[in-house]
This record gives sequence, C-alpha cells and structure tokens, in this order.
Amino acid sequence: MESDPPNPQQSGSASIPSGSNERDIASRRNRLMRITQRTIDTDESGRSSSSSSSSFEEMEDNNNEVDERVDSDDFSANNSPSEHHGLDAEELPEDEAARLFEDYIRERESAATEIYNTELPTEHAYLGKMERVEGVDYLEPGKTYRLPIYSHHSIVYPGEIVPLMLNDSTLYSGRSNDSSDGLKFGLVFQNQYRDSGRVYGVTCQVYERGAEGLSALMKTVAQQRFYIVRHSQERRADVKILPEIVLPDPLISTCSNAMVRYAYSSRKDRLSSFKRLLTQATVWPQFVYDQYDTKEVMTKVERFLSSLNITSVQTDKVKLSFWLARNIPLTEEYRKMIFCTDSVLRRMLIINKALDHMWYFICKRCESEIANYDDMFAMSKQGVQTSYCNPAGYVHDTLTVHKTKENSTLPVDRPSTNFSWFPGYSWQIIVCANCRQHLGWKFVAEKKNVLPKSFFGLSGTNITVKSHGDLKMAEGEFDFNAGTPIVNEQSDLDSELETDEEVY
Repeated sequence: MESDPPNPQQSGSASIPSGSNERDIASRRNRLMRITQRTIDTDESGRSSSSSSSSFEEMEDNNNEVDERVDSDDFSANNSPSEHHGLDAEELPEDEAARLFEDYIRERESAATEIYNTELPTEHAYLGKMERVEGVDYLEPGKTYRLPIYSHHSIVYPGEIVPLMLNDSTLYSGRSNDSSDGLKFGLVFQNQYRDSGRVYGVTCQVYERGAEGLSALMKTVAQQRFYIVRHSQERRADVKILPEIVLPDPLISTCSNAMVRYAYSSRKDRLSSFKRLLTQATVWPQFVYDQYDTKEVMTKVERFLSSLNITSVQTDKVKLSFWLARNIPLTEEYRKMIFCTDSVLRRMLIINKALDHMWYFICKRCESEIANYDDMFAMSKQGVQTSYCNPAGYVHDTLTVHKTKENSTLPVDRPSTNFSWFPGYSWQIIVCANCRQHLGWKFVAEKKNVLPKSFFGLSGTNITVKSHGDLKMAEGEFDFNAGTPIVNEQSDLDSELETDEEVY
C-alpha cells in the first residue's frame, strides 16, 4: 500500500527555502542601510565621515545579530513543534528594522542635545562682577524699625531674588557701622493700593553688590512683609514687620497627646479614617473641617506643577504660599490679597479658588489673547516668573512661555546678545500685533543643539490674566481690609519716592 506524503501541518516541520531566506536577509540589510544613510546625510558636514563609518559598522553588527537570530529561527522551525508555524517571513525583518532605527535615532538625539541649565538665570551674570555681602538676619514681627525705602512698580513676595540698579549712591554710606545684617532696605509698591489703604512693602537683604559709584548695583532677596507706620525725611520710614501665622490642623489639635501619633501616619487612608473618628467627638461635621484643610489645594497644586514639569518647589508652608502666588496665574486683585493677609491658610484658600479656573494671558492695553497658561514653563530654577533688570535699571517681572498665540505678537529691532538674561540666548523685543504695546521678548538659542531652541518672555507689567470662567469675588469674601486702620500716606509717599522710567 502506497503511503501518503507527510503533511507539514501535522509534523510542524514546514521549512523555508534557503534561497528565499537569503533574499529576505539581503533585502533587510539594504533597507536598513538606506534609512541610516538618509539620516547621516542630514548631519553636519564636519562629522559626516566619522558618523557614517561608525554608523555602518554599528548597522553591520546589528545585521549580523539579525542573521544569527534568523538562522536560529530557521533551525527551530525545522526541529520544534508548530509554535512558529504561520510566521510571515516579511514580518520579522520590518519590525526588527523599525526597532533598530528607533534605537539609533534615540541614541543620536540624546548625544546631540543639551538641556539648558536653569541655574544660570538666577546668577544674573549680566550685571557683571560683584562682591559677596554677609548677613541674613530677620527682623522681629510686630516691632517697628526705621529703614531706607525705595519705590517699586509691582508686588514682590518674600523669597524672591530681585536684581536692582538704584540711582542712590548714599545707600552704602548711609548704613550704620554697627549693623550686623549687611545691607537691608524696604521696597514699597507704588500705585498698587488705594490711597485710603495701608502702604505695604517687603524688606530686602543684599547678598551681592557692585562697586560703589553713581548707582548702587546689587542682588537682593526679599524677606519680610511690612507696612509703613510713619514716613520721615531722607527716604526713610518707620515700618512694622508683619507676622506669618500658621494655624494647626483644627482636628489634630483637639486630640490628646496619646492619640496624636496616629495623626502623622504616612498612609493617607489611615489618616482619613483617624480624622473621621475624631469628628464623631466634635460638634461640627467633617465637611466643616475639610474647608480649612490644605489637602485639597495641595492635590491641585501637584497636578498643576506636574503639567508644567516643575519639580523644585518649596516645602515650608509660608514659603510655598508665596512661591505659588508668584508662579500660578492670578489676577492682580488676588495677588494683593495674598500679600496682605497674615494667615498662610487663607492664602492657600485663595490659591485653591484660582486653581479651579482655566486662564490665559492677555495684553493689558487692548485685551488681545497672547498665550495660554499651559504654555508656561520654568526657564529659571526660581519658577516660571522671575525678576530681571535691564540696562536702564528697570526691573521686569518676566513670565516664560514656550510659545505665543499665532499672529498675536510682532518682533521689532534686531536680535541682540548684549545684556542677555539667559546666557547663550539672543533676545528680540516683541509688541502686541493689535495695539503695538510692548509685551516682552523672544529668546533664541545661539547653539543648534540646546533645548529649548526658542521661547518667549512676557513682561508682567504689560500683560494680565483672564479666566475662561466667572471669577467674580463674592461680597465680603477674602476682605483683607476688614478692621484695618486707615493710613493716608500714599500720596505723600509717591511724591517723595522716585519713579523708574520703563525702558525695554
């Protein structure tokens, strides 16, 4: 009886002809070499020869590895069960080619790009060589001190670094010889409050200064809030230092010492359960205490910062409240309220309300849309908005964004690298395309392999924010002037202090 020929599907030994296998390997090698050659041709001419040689050697090694894997697969297909049966001969080479090409491009991009060092803008190297000044002493809250005061056009929060070029050579010589805290003076915010309200400001500590001359060149850090009690002669005033009030958790403060250790559990679920138990012994339900808890606002803050890829933030509650007021989109009214309130919790509640809205930046003169809030990013270690000083001594609060809306800005003048706030970048003035108001600058990297290649710096003086939702404040909400005695000294102060003239 004549036997039937063996069925490949039963034996699982479907073999691939050697000629077809060799053609597949040759076709794969040619395809990889063509892809690599096109990539190498786009590189700089100075590196083309060495890059081509190393690339072809690398691809040849990869092809040898592919050959060995294909030979191994052929051997397995001829000597193993039907687990490899039905594999398309063209599928493996295409997938392998795509994987090798992606790995190759990823390696070249990581080797060819340089991420900008965000520490450089905080050094303010454009001011030139400066000497260090010792002293970081704080003033006692609630007490009154006499300080030199200078006018500033915008709010400065404690913790900010502010470069200054003051047209006052008497600042250095006017310092008392027994001062142990270096150079300290006050910045008051001109035209930021109603004439019937208090005049607020912030103390500034000099940590670097330039040579003595016609103007005082210095780098300062803002430290403590104050308001003016009495204005005196020769640019000096008596100021009262404001406190920073940090209230404890209302629920935790009610529990006994024996139970307080459960309040600092690292597990959030245990902490929530513990608070629910505590509310059963109080007269108020839990939702009342939740209104004074910062857990909700911190969740929103973490989500907001993750969208901006910002990781270096303050951990201290007082510093964090001021840092957030500087780096999240807020109306000028909200910024004033945050500065004036002494309670850290109230500041966080204002920030919590602001984070519920979607913002965009507009021209302060014509209200044309300039950029979205999600275009912000931190070009400086300090955050998305930082103060920089121009050659004329005007301090710009500069917000960095990846891009502006299409046809919203126009560049003027030629790009320049002189006095650049971001070393390695040239700057060019931009104006509003609608009303020609100065809006800021466009920065372009001088090197080709630096990221970001370009970005925009928007001047906080000439832009403001607008919400997509209704952000009107309810009557009496966050009334920071309630119970505040009125000191009508703003008009007298404005006449005494010099006003800086804005120069681009």
